[in-house]
Amino acid sequence: MIGFRTLALVTTATLLGASTLSESNYSSEPTDKYTWPARAGPVSIMSYNIKGLPWPIASGRKDAISAIGQRLAAMRASNAQPRVVLLQEAFGDTATTLGEAAGYRYVVAGPETAGREDAEPLGPAFAQNAQWFKGEASGSLINSGLAILSDYPVVRIERYAFPEGACAGYDCLAAKGVLLAWIDFPGAGEPVVVVNAHLNSRGSTGVSNERADRAYAWQVAAVREFLSKELSSEAPALFGGDFNTGRVPERKAAVSRPFIEGAHIDGLRSVLTKGRVVAGSGIEAREIVDRNKDKIFFRDGARVALRPEQAWVPFPIHSQEPLSDHAGFVIDFSLEQ
Repeated sequence: MIGFRTLALVTTATLLGASTLSESNYSSEPTDKYTWPARAGPVSIMSYNIKGLPWPIASGRKDAISAIGQRLAAMRASNAQPRVVLLQEAFGDTATTLGEAAGYRYVVAGPETAGREDAEPLGPAFAQNAQWFKGEASGSLINSGLAILSDYPVVRIERYAFPEGACAGYDCLAAKGVLLAWIDFPGAGEPVVVVNAHLNSRGSTGVSNERADRAYAWQVAAVREFLSKELSSEAPALFGGDFNTGRVPERKAAVSRPFIEGAHIDGLRSVLTKGRVVAGSGIEAREIVDRNKDKIFFRDGARVALRPEQAWVPFPIHSQEPLSDHAGFVIDFSLEQ
């Protein structure tokens, strides 16, 4: 037990101290730069799980994260930067450092610690079977890794962290949950609610799939309830993140009902159906949809409608220098009033 806690503390310290960006061995302007559009739209949003994990959990991440910041800065120099970025696994101060490197005016961080409102949120039996060596009984040791970067003013923020015990396996070491930001996009006439979330993983938890799926279903229901309280039914919304659904029937059933009240639409799937993916990004975009983990949903408001115009993948997986095990993709929207 002492060894595990020492490792956890060293891991956390390593993570929190690894946020300074430096020159990396990766290129900030990859050979697939031609897939970038000449200009991003006024409402453009990217979701990207940057795999900001520390050594010894992952190696080589400092250089990769440095390259992400440099590439975002290069995109800004080409006026192709997404106006809003949803980051997952941006642990420690990584989001702040990335935001500064990429020139984002607003950086909003997610929850810092797990909630404590219910000692046994999934019931006594689930709590009694918690495995300390799998990270389930030490509490959150690092923050949520959620962040929102924005070029436009953020007028309101809300956060929700899953309570201790409402998680499975190594995921419990991070204060996963939901981050909301009301953002004043030009031309919208009212703030658009931007939501970023990261739900419990499955294969990487170190515990049984059944246990991971139970925690997942609880988190989905909790997110749905939280958003029903925080979001006005008339507010336009963009909801992205790493949902970790995959092809698992139990997880697909858990998310079969919309997270937010009213019809919400899978933005990337919609753009693919309309054939509006930027040249060079089609294969990556189809794989993101097929993988069924990383999403950007959208919902119209009572006074303004969001219309997906194009999508593209500036951070692909299938490249000479993939910077994460997830792709970072952008959807550009227009507004209709």
